Amino acid sequence: MLRAFQQHIASQKLFEPQDKLLVAISGGIDSVVMAHLLKKSGFNFSLAHCNFGLRKKDSDYDEDFCRQLSKTLEVDFYNTRFDVKAYQKKNKVSVQMAARELRYQWFSELLEKKKLDYLLTAHHGNDVIETTFINLLRGTGINGLKGIPEKSAQIVRPMLSFTKEEILAYATENKISFRLDKSNFEDKYERNFLRLNILPAFKKLHPNVERTILNNVANFKEEAGIVNDYILEALERIAVTAGGMLYLDKKLLLKEKYLKTLIHYSLAPMGFNATQISDLEKNISSNGLTGKTLQSATHTLTIDRTQLVVKKNGPAPVNQVQISSFAQLQKSPLFKVKKTAGFSVPGKNELYVEAAKLVFPLVIRAKITGDRFKPFGMKGFKLLSDFLKEQKLNKFEKESCKLLVNGNGDIIWVVGYRSDERYKVNLKSKDLIKFTLVE
Repeated sequence: MLRAFQQHIASQKLFEPQDKLLVAISGGIDSVVMAHLLKKSGFNFSLAHCNFGLRKKDSDYDEDFCRQLSKTLEVDFYNTRFDVKAYQKKNKVSVQMAARELRYQWFSELLEKKKLDYLLTAHHGNDVIETTFINLLRGTGINGLKGIPEKSAQIVRPMLSFTKEEILAYATENKISFRLDKSNFEDKYERNFLRLNILPAFKKLHPNVERTILNNVANFKEEAGIVNDYILEALERIAVTAGGMLYLDKKLLLKEKYLKTLIHYSLAPMGFNATQISDLEKNISSNGLTGKTLQSATHTLTIDRTQLVVKKNGPAPVNQVQISSFAQLQKSPLFKVKKTAGFSVPGKNELYVEAAKLVFPLVIRAKITGDRFKPFGMKGFKLLSDFLKEQKLNKFEKESCKLLVNGNGDIIWVVGYRSDERYKVNLKSKDLIKFTLVE
């Protein structure tokens, strides 16, 4: 196993001999065996242990064991203690999630503080198998069958190619001591239930089931690469990103042979669930109602007439900014402003106004119900809501619309869309202020 471990690290370029490594050590067989393998391989590493206090005296015995192990291996030892239950209560998460978040925050701080290159965790082949089963049971595409990545950012998992049985055999052969966590033998958790009940039953039918599944996972990874390449090519055809929003063309989507898969791979990473994606597919296929919105924890999707528009959730925009002078107006991050004596036909994001017609304080604000103005070229007033509807703007564009409002209450400019007829200028106009929208 030692030689296979060394060869795997070298062939996959997981880390280099000169790298400084931090090993997450629990005292259990997996992390202890990994520490011994690293020592025999000559790598430069230290041990980091978290005491969560969840197993009373056993938690303290684990900490003492890990400290002694660091002395035996002659490596540095870092440890910390957490009040998991307090964190759980404050953040409204499970005990398992609380422990995970706390330890990875601490590991990240250690990496930075000690100037270390990688964090090593002792996830092994059986963890990959269990993760694949869990993802399959919860519902997943091929990406969910890839198991656990060996390397992601500063986290490396060099034991993924070994099964639990192989790790146990190595520990027995080399007389390596380790701690047992009794909670691993309780099947009330989903992962433990799979480990203690389901996989042993499969092994009775197929003695080599672990290695077979790991080989399949390797195949899934390669096949997922093919799928992802197809998805990227398809998105180049049907998707546009602009102004922080993703636009998916509904007509082009309908031409895609694998519509549901394409929607899933586009939207699942943004937190949209299987039910939402299925409803969306039906809506597109049947040319359903427009204006409907779907929410995930991080994004909002609006079904427009011709597009699906996805925007990342964020803090509500500031509703109003008051500008009390021309000097302050020149400092506005929204516009470039300058005085000019000449007039030329403005572009979409430009506006000319006679300086004499500006009444300070000006206001830059979002639309409100009942807003009215005289669109340039028209004689009468129009509700702003009707104007925006005629412009065929989607929900997000309407919400993000900004107005330049004069001190007398007149809407001077629906910014980027239309100026007000009352403030039009011509070639004879002098002493002008030119506004250019900063995009």
